[in-house]
Amino acid sequence: MAAVISAPGDGGKWLDAHYDPVAGLYTFSSCVDLADLSGDGENRLVVGDLGTGSSGMKLKVYRGTVLISENTLLDLPAGLVAFFMDLHEPRIPTVAVASGPCIYVYKNLRPYFKFTLPSLDINPLEQVVVASVTPTGGKD
Repeated sequence: MAAVISAPGDGGKWLDAHYDPVAGLYTFSSCVDLADLSGDGENRLVVGDLGTGSSGMKLKVYRGTVLISENTLLDLPAGLVAFFMDLHEPRIPTVAVASGPCIYVYKNLRPYFKFTLPSLDINPLEQVVVASVTPTGGKD
């Protein structure tokens, strides 16, 4: 239901196009993108949903206010971006989700590739700092 929301000094310019307090969508702004996922000229809202924080993490795609696709994520999403991998027509973007130590690539909203980031050695100066401020000496 649309309703005009007035804030002090804005003259009632803002429109609440969709409000659903029970949608249960928990995310960060870095996990939201708009993309034309089917090549028809209509953008879809792609969201990396955090779920409860320990379970229920999903990649969700909305067309308007309707959920059209949902894929389970293995870890909490940290970021999401739609990008073009190839030059084929119609140009349909691929979605990449940063989650844990991996980047998951979804092509046509299906799992396509998993890139695991290499682990880095901890900087010795950081080890000293952590050891000095933690009661366990940085050994958790």
